[in-house]
Formats: sequence, C-alpha cells, structure tokens
Amino acid sequence: MVSADWLKKSELFEALNESQLSAILSHSGAESCPEGRIIFQEGEEATDLYILIEGAIDLFVEVQEKVGVASQVRREGRVFGIPSLLEPYRYNVTAKCLGPSMILRIEADYLKTRMEEDPRLGMAIMKKLALIYFNRLNELRAGVVNFFKMFPPKTA
Repeated sequence: MVSADWLKKSELFEALNESQLSAILSHSGAESCPEGRIIFQEGEEATDLYILIEGAIDLFVEVQEKVGVASQVRREGRVFGIPSLLEPYRYNVTAKCLGPSMILRIEADYLKTRMEEDPRLGMAIMKKLALIYFNRLNELRAGVVNFFKMFPPKTA
C-alpha cells in the first residue's frame, strides 16, 4: 500500500499536505506490471498519471515502425504519463515495462478537477511539472551532445 508519506517523496507532489495527498491516493491504485507490458501507447488518450514504485519503464517513440527516441524511468517516485495533465491529453510516448515493475496509477480527471477547484494545489503541481519538463529537456540535450561527441569532427 502506498502511503501519503511515500507520495510526498515523489518528484511531483512534495509541496502538498497530507489531506491533499490522501485525497489523491483515494483516486489511485498500485499495479504490478510484468516485463514487456505496454502501459500506454503514443497517441492514446491520456487518462492516467503514473509514478514508479519499483522496477523500470521504457518510454519511447516509434519512427517508421522502429523504436526512435527513448528514455527510461528507473528512479522510485519518478512521474510519467504527464500528458494526462496537459492539453491535448494524448500520450506522446509509449511506456513499456523493462522488467517486473510496480506503478501507481492516478486518475488524471480527478487530479485535474482538484487542481481547478484548489488553485494553490494546481499551481504547486504545475510549477513542479514545469521543473520536471525543464530537467528532462536538459537531460535529453546532454544525451544528444554526448551522442555527437562519439563522432570525430571532420577536418578540411
């Protein structure tokens, strides 16, 4: 069972109080995922937000029927499925379990309603979402730079 204390340690909900966390937990559930399970697919309606409890999740985009850009969720408390909180509410990657994993599934409609009803809650979550996206963009940029460092510069 996931507790409010555990949820507070996740990367998205650290600014929330115990009653807010408990309310979110009342609209969520822990799920066990076997290796290879597709949690959601790119382009599907984004109905749920997820937090990794344990295991590892591969997030990837398919380009011409081949796996393209990929990242992984390996840290406990890391959030994925963020498009469930942002228009147009469609997943922009496919999420697949890399091995046996446990995830917390949170009903996005409930969370969006609570964010609209409680502007302080909404602002706290949106500020964290912006920071998460900014950090992940920087991680991606660093990966691209490191990738290109593998190729020696051409000399004329």
